[in-house]
Amino acid sequence: MIILSIMVAFSATSMAATKLIYDRIYTRVAPEVTPVPEELQPMVRERQPLSYPSGAHQLAGYLYCAQGGQDALVILVPGYHAGADSYLWQIKGLLDRGWSVLAFDPTGWGASQGDSLVGFSQVLVDLEQTLKYVEKSGYFGYTNIILLGHSQGGYAACCALEYDKRICAAVSVSGVNSPMEGVVGAAAAYTGPLAYGNYGFLWAYQALLFAPERVNLRADRQIARASVPVLVIHGEQDTQVPAERYSILSHREQIPQGRAEYLVCDQGHTDLLFDETGRENRELMDSIHRFLLNSLD
Repeated sequence: MIILSIMVAFSATSMAATKLIYDRIYTRVAPEVTPVPEELQPMVRERQPLSYPSGAHQLAGYLYCAQGGQDALVILVPGYHAGADSYLWQIKGLLDRGWSVLAFDPTGWGASQGDSLVGFSQVLVDLEQTLKYVEKSGYFGYTNIILLGHSQGGYAACCALEYDKRICAAVSVSGVNSPMEGVVGAAAAYTGPLAYGNYGFLWAYQALLFAPERVNLRADRQIARASVPVLVIHGEQDTQVPAERYSILSHREQIPQGRAEYLVCDQGHTDLLFDETGRENRELMDSIHRFLLNSLD
């Protein structure tokens, strides 16, 4: 009875601590407000605001239409503590190369509703609802859909590959491979090695939030199953999602040869998207552009 009591007390304490840490990681925070650079203001003024549901909340999205470009719509999936306006320079880079873009704020961020970010898998839920909205909107007149995600969004972009038959390609930048790898890595920043001891409780809490099958969804397995081109991009200096751990890149041996292309950069988690002036990384965007053009052939 003593041993049983100790086990029950330990489990209850661990689960309570897990919830406290998890909810703190995914709490809603106000994004830093920075002025839109003058060069980007015309693009922001001309974008079309969108609003559509994801569960009980309304998401805010924005449609940027390229004039005379490719017959494809790029859905930009944001990373952790990021939203549509976090990638304005990348959106401009895509528009300049003829790609129309739909970007959105995930649940609990920016102009979207929600008291919190909910959890790691919420961005995939929001992406699925975005794809439903795009379908109901007649794909805004585009034949092809492309998924481009960063960090958690890079995970979601790969896991949604089979969601819609019009998805013709996916690009994952600094992508996390699975909810458990992403959450344990984030929790370790708060508790150190204790996060690994609470692995089972972290899985159980996420399963309560999103269902077990969603928590077990892994990007490498979805890439292996999919029938569309995938480009995996990662930075060697990434400390948030280390290239050798947690990342999709670290699981490339589980992905059949030829199922994905890989591009390894010498920058970090987010700075690989930008150049030294804070604008788009032209070399990176050119690589993405070439890959996307090939995916439409």
